[in-house]
Amino acid sequence: MNQQQGFTLLELVVVIIIISILGLFAIDRIFAIRIAAEQAAVKQLVGTIKSALGLEVARLALAGKMSAVAKLDKSNPLLLLSQIPNNYIGEKNNGKKITDPGVWYFDKKQKTLVYNVLYSENFKTTLKGLPRIRHRIKLVYNDRNKNRRFDLRTDGIAGLDLVPQDKFSWNVNEAVIARE
Repeated sequence: MNQQQGFTLLELVVVIIIISILGLFAIDRIFAIRIAAEQAAVKQLVGTIKSALGLEVARLALAGKMSAVAKLDKSNPLLLLSQIPNNYIGEKNNGKKITDPGVWYFDKKQKTLVYNVLYSENFKTTLKGLPRIRHRIKLVYNDRNKNRRFDLRTDGIAGLDLVPQDKFSWNVNEAVIARE
């Protein structure tokens, strides 16, 4: 009696098909996770910058230098951080476009902090060209004389905020990744 041990060709094909299907699901999930990770990293840095802005306003208020808060309006917010992100490439002032994906830089001409999106497949913005996110430090003040501009002697400073300059969104499949 000669009994063969092992897989038949049919069993081997079925196993390969099952592994392929599972691989497709895993790849789809990995793509969604990388987009969610990029989105979380951007939110985390924006939150860190907002905290740094609050601390700087508090520091200046305690030192009796509230007028110095207004000078931070539209400045480079990353200069307030004790640790600069690894993917920050510096300040740009020469008009040359930065096209590297996944990097932060400060555009001195437009006075905006820019992030070039790494995984742009599911990213939408109102900006033309390279998918990117732009933020700017904005002075928050009480416009007492209603002239829509800050007057040091009249308007009271309430603080600083980091605000997006353009609308943007990440469209991550809700079924693949549970979002906040």
